[in-house]
Amino acid sequence: MKVLVWMLVLVLVVVGVVSSEGVDAPPNVLVLLADDLGIGDLGCYGNTTINTPNIDRLASEGVRLTHHLSAAAYCTPSRAALLTSRFPTRYGMDANRVLQIPVILHTTSNAALPKDEVTIAEAFQAANYTTALVGKWHLGMECSFLGKSCLGPSNHGFHSFFGIPTTLFFEFGEPGSFWVFPLWKMMNRALIATWLIIMCSLMFGYYKKILKASHIMAILLISHFLFIFLWFTFNHCNFTSGASTLSWAAYVLLLPFRLLDGNPARPPSTSSVRVSEWFRTNYNSFLFRDNKLVEKPIQLEGLTQKLVQESTQFLTSRAKDNRPFFLMHSFTHVHTPMFSARHWKGRSRHGRYGDNVEELDEGVGAILDTLRELGLEKNTLVYFTSDHGGHLEAVEPGTMERIGGHNGRFKGGKGQGGSEGGIRVPGLYRWPGILPTGVTVDVPTSLMDLMPTVLSLTGLPNITQLVPRSADKELDGVDISRLLTEYNVVEERGKNEHTGKDQHPTRRIFLHHCQEDVHAMRLYTGEHVYKMYLYRHQWHKGSTQCGWGPMNYCPCFTQIYNLTTQPMLYDLIQDPYEDYPPITHNTSEYKAVTRELLAYLQQWRDRVYFPPSQISSWGNFMWRFWVQP
Repeated sequence: MKVLVWMLVLVLVVVGVVSSEGVDAPPNVLVLLADDLGIGDLGCYGNTTINTPNIDRLASEGVRLTHHLSAAAYCTPSRAALLTSRFPTRYGMDANRVLQIPVILHTTSNAALPKDEVTIAEAFQAANYTTALVGKWHLGMECSFLGKSCLGPSNHGFHSFFGIPTTLFFEFGEPGSFWVFPLWKMMNRALIATWLIIMCSLMFGYYKKILKASHIMAILLISHFLFIFLWFTFNHCNFTSGASTLSWAAYVLLLPFRLLDGNPARPPSTSSVRVSEWFRTNYNSFLFRDNKLVEKPIQLEGLTQKLVQESTQFLTSRAKDNRPFFLMHSFTHVHTPMFSARHWKGRSRHGRYGDNVEELDEGVGAILDTLRELGLEKNTLVYFTSDHGGHLEAVEPGTMERIGGHNGRFKGGKGQGGSEGGIRVPGLYRWPGILPTGVTVDVPTSLMDLMPTVLSLTGLPNITQLVPRSADKELDGVDISRLLTEYNVVEERGKNEHTGKDQHPTRRIFLHHCQEDVHAMRLYTGEHVYKMYLYRHQWHKGSTQCGWGPMNYCPCFTQIYNLTTQPMLYDLIQDPYEDYPPITHNTSEYKAVTRELLAYLQQWRDRVYFPPSQISSWGNFMWRFWVQP
């Protein structure tokens, strides 16, 4: 009898195993996002001097997009667009024409991704996925009073978060001193002179019995409070260096001192925000776990490995349950400043920047290897990209060592509105058994396509069904799943190449913004990819960049040609790098294409409302000490 019972149990176990193998587990999704990585930095996009074997493996095992476009050439707006599939100008996550601050600068900033916007993480959370963000956020931490709780990513669909709230700054590498009072600054000398005058006046008033002791104490308290406030502002907020973290009220208080610098009328420029090393390190250099601060300041050496370890631990924990996951690993590389673990220093042929790219590749490899070791690889859709193009102008402070990215032969880079080098980014999709391998797609696509595409590939409902409140949110990204899966393959030099024809909308228009302005437009017709410039950069002669320097770049709101009266038109199929003269103005081709694009732009402006910028608002921009973590 016992033998029969055990045989029955064995049969049931076998049947259970067989039946469980026949049920497809929900697919997982892994997004790998690099920071400031140029498309010309990777082997799979033509680089032969920087070693990126793991990222190249993703390309050989999946689909490589060669015409992949960022929604902005700055971190904050680009990342907002990636998560929401909507242009950041639709909800104020871009600069305005007054302050022209393109990214969130403080952990305590009041600017943040609006809660009514729907992210890809919220979509997967609604589909009963476990969601996690590891690495860089840079979309507002929404800290409460005294920094007791900084919800940030948890307000936008992520069950867990481990990473940095804003971005990396050069000052993170130099802690600096709080007690500084350089006398070479005119402001500091003016402070000393003013303090001496006040002290002498008080002594004279007391000696002549003009002032009572109570009056003197009140004046001393007020004057010393103002003295400390102005000292802190001059030496840590660097008001005269072309930047300020103060409101207009503070500017009015400082106006008498600005007279000494010969600039009484103009408010401070904010085109390149600089604060002291001490200020930046103590008020922005944070590592968070969920909504709590766990490290201050950030230890840069080993940070990449620490973040990768967090993601591998997340994957390990997910392998133990049947619930699918959405993991977004947002690397801090290759944003300045350059830092590497000891075993990566000096290994690259391209100095510290090359070391950073190769360390990034090592991190990608570690995460992919963990997927394979845990048996998750075949059921995980992987997407790799960069938030925007490389920072061409960046050099190490105090040296001329180049630490900026490479955008191949595409012109321009980080910070530019419509220049190809600033918005053309790598794009790799891999899903073994579902997506083809070793395929190249040259059709224009966007980072904003991620949410509708991944929801479609994983078999989930669309975003309005998953999150009903998104019904009034018009998406700017489109579903490119057919483009990735249904392809025409031809043999060319032993490689699989794919034109993408017949699997994608035969006509699509892309907008390329700088703040609220559209600097360029792109029209895909199936046979042509036209690009029309309304504004274009004035680069240095013989170059496509704006000099050299740690903080230098070509901001999209300065040094531009206004071409709105006669736009410049290229056919990127015939001239992908814009090396030759544009299409002649008097041709029928030029007239037809520009007429169509300008008409589309007018319709866009008539129907799309852009709210005031959150980032470039004085109230949001200033440091809010009362919510400091």
